[in-house]
Amino acid sequence: MEPYEAELYDVFQRIGITEYKVHEHKAIFSTKEAEEAGLVMAGLNLKNLLIKDKKTEHFFMIILEDHRQMDAKHFKSLTGWGKIRFAKEEEMWDLLRLTPGSVSPFGLLSDKAHRVTVVLEKLITEAAAEELVNFHPNRNTATLSLQKRDFLKFLEYIGTEVIFEE
Repeated sequence: MEPYEAELYDVFQRIGITEYKVHEHKAIFSTKEAEEAGLVMAGLNLKNLLIKDKKTEHFFMIILEDHRQMDAKHFKSLTGWGKIRFAKEEEMWDLLRLTPGSVSPFGLLSDKAHRVTVVLEKLITEAAAEELVNFHPNRNTATLSLQKRDFLKFLEYIGTEVIFEE
């Protein structure tokens, strides 16, 4: 196990997150690949887009249901971002210690300067506290399932700013 994944489980233990499951699988780089491999998990299957506001140099991790397209104008109204682009591979690594295809909110453990704001789409915001949410555990060869309440507890613990779509 890589140190960044071990750190994640240490944090879970420290804050009392004990109910989660790790599903091992081959490397997955897209929603389509996951579906073709039969890797649709119970609960909310989500994707994470790392966006950079070119003017402010601030980053946003947009977390969406895996089939939803990001509407930049809509999310601009939520975040106030100006001109945006997807984060470059080097930026992903510098901020989160992650590479394309493995971007996960759990990588925010590496964002000590809190340069990334998380934006949770309405589907997640409105989901029941016990609903399962699924993310890579900082590698794309596994999916980690945990309850939404525990995911929010994790985000609160690491001190990341969160915007909830309503």
